[in-house]
Amino acid sequence: TYNLLKNKLKNANIISKKGLYKIIEGDFYMKTKILLSFLLVSVVILNGCSSKKEETKTNSSTTEQTKQETPKEKIYGLNDEWVVDGQWKLKITSVTPTAERNQFSEDKPAQVVVINYTYENLGYTSDVQDLFLTPSTVIDEGKKVSKTYPAGVKVYPKPTPVGAIMDGAQDAYGLQTESKTIKIIFEHYDGNKKKQKATFEVPVK
Repeated sequence: TYNLLKNKLKNANIISKKGLYKIIEGDFYMKTKILLSFLLVSVVILNGCSSKKEETKTNSSTTEQTKQETPKEKIYGLNDEWVVDGQWKLKITSVTPTAERNQFSEDKPAQVVVINYTYENLGYTSDVQDLFLTPSTVIDEGKKVSKTYPAGVKVYPKPTPVGAIMDGAQDAYGLQTESKTIKIIFEHYDGNKKKQKATFEVPVK
């Protein structure tokens, strides 16, 4: 292209001096260099944007895949059995309100409930004591963590050896919010020192 342009200019007698050829050559070279530089920068920017989009897309896909792979926590209901293989099984049979109050307690709960549950030792052993399960956390409908309350319990849970059943164990809790449904969480380390957890959502009636 450059040679063709130079020949045309020469034939048209627009450029007659050799010095001007050098000026045109330098000017043409500089413009070509600038154009190539501009094109190179454009390609780099476009590639960078494309890579950024691909990276964002990949990260988004990975996040979505992680969400899909994360198992949802199982929620147990009334009379559902929580089974830890070779260790124990437990179920909540009822949660009932009680009008009984302890005159010596400083707590003034809005409602007192008695949790009735049963558990069986399927093979749990420990150097400390036999299987002894009680709720670790009770949450009322106001999302408040409840405290144990000294009233309404007739059968207390007891350490239970392998092969035995603790039937009709009870625990009483004072709720800050009167509730129709409560959440009960059990947490306990099994015989292999692994922490096991189960969440129950049960009606109060």
